[in-house]
Amino acid sequence: MAREPHRMAAYRVIQDGGGLRFRFFCEASGAALCTTGVISGSPPDRALDYAWETEGRAHFNLCHRCGRWVADVMYNADTLECVDCSPWEEEPAFCPQCGARVASREAFCGRCSSRLRYGEGDAAYEGLGARAR
Repeated sequence: MAREPHRMAAYRVIQDGGGLRFRFFCEASGAALCTTGVISGSPPDRALDYAWETEGRAHFNLCHRCGRWVADVMYNADTLECVDCSPWEEEPAFCPQCGARVASREAFCGRCSSRLRYGEGDAAYEGLGARAR
């Protein structure tokens, strides 16, 4: 059952001499994905909304189950959910980085060369050449 989505990703306010900047974080991994430019002349709540809509939101995916905003690498595009709610399948149908459809049994995306399967040891990727490392 889907939970109420968060209004925006987790963030931290950065005081700058000319205004405010905001740093947005993946709610699954905690990684900082976006630090905005300086926003001045607006009340803090309006500056935050503006920063999220114009700079932050494009770096995140909304999990349709738990409502968290997560990075591409923490998002299962096959199910539109974060990998905590819907772990990667053995053979994903789409690349998590570029969204290209992938053939079964592929270890890396044919379009962008991103690793497609997670949770397997590096031994599973031996013999795939320099692209694998």
